[in-house]
Amino acid sequence: MRLRLSVLALASSSALVAGLLVGATGSAVAEPRSTVPLPTVERLPDGPIFTGALQKLGPRGYLEREYTVTVTNPQVYTYVGESTETTVAPAPEGTYRSRFIVRMPSDPAKFNGRVLVEMMNTTAMVDLDIAWQQAHDYLMRDGWAYVGVTVQQTGIRALSGFKRQPDRYKTLGLNLMTPAAVGDFTTGVRDPSLAWDLTSQVGALMVRGGATSPLDGYAVESVYLTGQSQMAGYAVTYVNAIHPRHQVFDGFLAAYRGTRATNLQYAAPVDGTVPSTSGSEAQRRLAGGGAPVINLQTETDPPGAPTGTDTAVWRPDADTSTDRFRMWEVAGSSHNDRHGAEQALGVLTRDYGLNFAPACDWKGSMGVNDFPARFAWHSALEALAGWHETGTAPASVKRIARVDGDVARDSRGNARGGLRLSRMDVPVATYGPFSTGGLFCNLTGWQKPFARATIQRLYPTTADYVGKVRSAAEADVAAGILLAEDAETLVKLAQRGPIAEGKTIKKY
Repeated sequence: MRLRLSVLALASSSALVAGLLVGATGSAVAEPRSTVPLPTVERLPDGPIFTGALQKLGPRGYLEREYTVTVTNPQVYTYVGESTETTVAPAPEGTYRSRFIVRMPSDPAKFNGRVLVEMMNTTAMVDLDIAWQQAHDYLMRDGWAYVGVTVQQTGIRALSGFKRQPDRYKTLGLNLMTPAAVGDFTTGVRDPSLAWDLTSQVGALMVRGGATSPLDGYAVESVYLTGQSQMAGYAVTYVNAIHPRHQVFDGFLAAYRGTRATNLQYAAPVDGTVPSTSGSEAQRRLAGGGAPVINLQTETDPPGAPTGTDTAVWRPDADTSTDRFRMWEVAGSSHNDRHGAEQALGVLTRDYGLNFAPACDWKGSMGVNDFPARFAWHSALEALAGWHETGTAPASVKRIARVDGDVARDSRGNARGGLRLSRMDVPVATYGPFSTGGLFCNLTGWQKPFARATIQRLYPTTADYVGKVRSAAEADVAAGILLAEDAETLVKLAQRGPIAEGKTIKKY
């Protein structure tokens, strides 16, 4: 348990609840979390879960449960012009139901007080728990609770095709779309209108839900929100538009974002184009109004953009009382690396019956990008929580170097600058952010091992290589961009030798 001022005591004080705070937009909001009604939740029976953890949780001292969540007469929000100020639009009356998954220590005494809420990603048309896939080792060894929420109708539709237990979700009557979106069969399923109150209510439930919370009996001290890729667009919008109103979350991790921010509500197609994202400078610029925000990016992100030139995305780091922000760009990484891709395919195959391997066009010794970006997830989450809990700001990391918008590369083809783990400072391969083939392949990137002669010249012995990896990893720990446990893992992996470290695979 970490010792710090309890937000629970503050939230329960009627005098403080009656007080006002000033939000990031300058508008007054009530005491944190108290403005959000709590949802109705019901635990689903034990059994197979769509997007259930691929890992064996019991031996790690963890358990997994699933709940339905019902929000009643949720608010729908709209921006005021190009600003981040919001107004409340007419709300769709009725009840709207979704589900969420909770993974937590079996023993409440092993809980560290931190909760990570993830808006699950549906780019593959099913829920994927990307943050869990990347950070589960860290979350479990440190004692976090994890909550994965279905916030899109796309994910809800996929539940009806659950391969392992076809009847599990069929009687739930799940619905997340506003009435306007229901009539648009093609694009209405991406309606984000109800995601905001759903996310807020689930977050508030974890802190002040009492006996109705899945974490009843667990000493919750802080709750953080994350979204990756498509859901990073949701995270950007939540930070800028919803957080100033309700103050539910203590910090935010937006990972692998594009240049845009998700619209607050459903927008009908115009000339065949769906205006699903906001282009406003203010609405795209992550600004948490004093809550800590970390934007974790790969070399791939954002794809298709003139990188480094968009001041809303590549905004400067900040350490003021009203603006705490860090961007960590991970050199060598790709949007969907081998570690994440294998887990995503595992979920798709196990739960949805999509038993296939993407046909990516890797040639010669080239294969799947295997850069360990997951360790940057670990350090980013630890830094985010520490920033909120102790006020200690994370390291400011040099951005990836660019020339005319393109990534600047060294003589071996690797990126210059950025957050550099030992695989970049003690390299055995060249890493690229994009591959060829369909979307899945394109964003997975590639890895090409150095020639054997090059590796032998750089690292005459395995001991020499391991020593250099150890030195680089220790320097990263000292710099605050790598956790000590992960440094040990990198050194253990290096003991396989530099040639084995550089090898890759051509399929999943």
